[in-house]
Formats: sequence, structure tokens, C-alpha cells
Amino acid sequence: MYCWGANSHGQLGLGFSSELCETPHEVESLPFDPSRIGGISAGGGHTLLTLDQTGEVYCTGWNNRGQLGLGHLEDVCHFTLVGRFGFRSIACGWDVSGAVSHEGDLFLWGSNVWHQVADQGVKCLTVPTMLQLPNGARARKVCFGLKHTCVLTDQGKLLVFGKAKWLQQEGTTQSSVLHGGVQFYELGFPEPVADVASGENHLVILLGQQRIACVGDNKFGQSPKAIMECNQEQRQDVVKQLESGWSHSGYLMSDGRVYLWGRNNYGQLGVAKTDDDRIENGPAKVLDVESEVVKFCLGSQHGMALTREGVYTWGWNEHGNCGTGGVQNVWSPTRIEGMVNIKDIAAGAGFCWALKKL
Repeated sequence: MYCWGANSHGQLGLGFSSELCETPHEVESLPFDPSRIGGISAGGGHTLLTLDQTGEVYCTGWNNRGQLGLGHLEDVCHFTLVGRFGFRSIACGWDVSGAVSHEGDLFLWGSNVWHQVADQGVKCLTVPTMLQLPNGARARKVCFGLKHTCVLTDQGKLLVFGKAKWLQQEGTTQSSVLHGGVQFYELGFPEPVADVASGENHLVILLGQQRIACVGDNKFGQSPKAIMECNQEQRQDVVKQLESGWSHSGYLMSDGRVYLWGRNNYGQLGVAKTDDDRIENGPAKVLDVESEVVKFCLGSQHGMALTREGVYTWGWNEHGNCGTGGVQNVWSPTRIEGMVNIKDIAAGAGFCWALKKL
């Protein structure tokens, strides 16, 4: 396991806290076999991972709101066992965490300042706690904005709760229901939702396999109102992955092309700074890398891509989160030295992970 970037809360699991790690560090003395990692997610200042056979969940980093799930509010700087849950997927937000079980049960923990994990009776949840969805719905995916939670159900519906004033924008069809002390908003679309990613105050939504809708704040062009047709060249390729940073968005096509749009003040779109610091109105920019992308991640204001040849990073670099050995912003995708034989990647707000094949 390799990590770099911000480590002020011990989120890199290196056994210590530091302002930054400008180059990749290998995590040693792990309490598990890294070849068994089934999934990894990174948030504002914490990291969660699951093991694919035993179902164990491990955590490290920032824990001021209980987002590590350990039953207390103290940070930890090395990977620590949360418990054995058998989650199908995990997700980290700024100061919250979530998971979905194989049965579709939704578990949440961490900050509840904006009622994004539970009813109004608690300020935070310090252990993974199941939240019942309205009408017996089952969860397929959970993702987080800065103050809201979004759940994709197994019926292709989107539920949002927490603080989400951006839902009040003109043209957003929604209904609301109070269930278990939580106010849920269901967003309406002309067809079932296949996938969703959340930015700070917006959502990127996949309809079918080649149509993308955006909902929410569009101050930086991150949420254009027109539905995007992603297969404009009449190929057979489909959308493979959605991602969103705080105020920029993107998707990966099955042929390895990555499209990015939204804010670009730090080079988070992988291109030189534009006059108005943004690229909007759909997939205006194809990420320029040397080979097809297998997976990509967007941190708060930076990005990373995994190709068959290696790992590339770009964008905001104040904490060394691009791994280039400095803190200057990176305006085009740059290959990270020594990153070979990598099988998976993850990006937090200002830090990165790369998992090596073993």
C-alpha cells in the first residue's frame, strides 16, 4: 500500500501525523494481509478499508465526529479494526462514513450536525448504525456531499437527506417524506438511476448507460442543466464510472476515455488555467494521458488516474497530494515515479492511496 498527501490526522496510516507527505510512502506493519483488501475509501481526513473474505473493516485518521466508527472521538494514526460486518461497499465523506450490506441495509456513522446520518436527537454516531429507508427501500450505493447524504436504492431511485438547499433550484422534481425522524427527499427523473456521485453541493447522475444529468450548485460549471449524451461519436462504449470533486465532475468511458468539467482554478481538470477558471456545458475536456484509464478518482480539488502503465495525478497540490515531490499545483496529468503494478486507487480530500498487486 502506497500513500501520500495530507497526514495531519494520521489518515495515511503511517503511525504518525504530519502536515504532508510529498512523495509516496509504503505503509508497513499492517494488521492484515494487504492482498485481501476488497475496497478502500478516503474522506476529509480519514480512511476506511474492507477485507474481501472476512468482512473486516479497518480505519485510520480523523475522528472528531466518530467517523472511524470506533465508539470514541480520538484520532488514530495506524489502521485499527472497526469490526467484522461483511459490507458490500464503504464510503467516506468529509466527516461521515457509510456502508451498504449485501442485503441492501444502509449503515451510517460520524457527524450528524446537519442530520445527514440520523434523526435530530444526536450530534454524531460513533459506531456503524443501520438507518431504515422509507417504504422498506434497500440501498445500492451511498455517497456524501459536504453536508448531505445521497442513497441510490435498488429500484433506481435517489434519496437525499441532510442540509441540501441546492435541491431548491428551479426544475428539480422532488418529493419529501419524514421517516424515522429523518427528512428524506426523493429526486424525480424520467428513467431509473444507474449510478450517482456527489460533489460538495451537487450530484452527477447516470441515467441508463450513456446519459448524465446534474443537479445542484452550478457556480463553477460543475452541474450543467442539460442532460449529457455521452456517446456522441456513435460508438458502442458506455459510461463505466462517475466521480465528483467538490466543484468539478467527470466520468470514465469503457474505452478508457475520461471526461472532466467544472472548476479549474487549481488545474483539477488536468488542463492549464482557463480565463474564468471553469469548463462547463458537458464533457468539454478529455483527460490527456498516454494510455487508456482503468479507474479514476477525484479528491476535493485534485485527481488521479490508474492506467495499465501507472498512476497519474493533477490539480491542487498544497499538501503534496499529487505525489510529485513538491507542493506546486499540477496543471496536466503527471505520472508518479515508482507506481507500477498497481491494482486500485483512492483519493481523499487532500491525500491519495495506491494498492499494489501482490
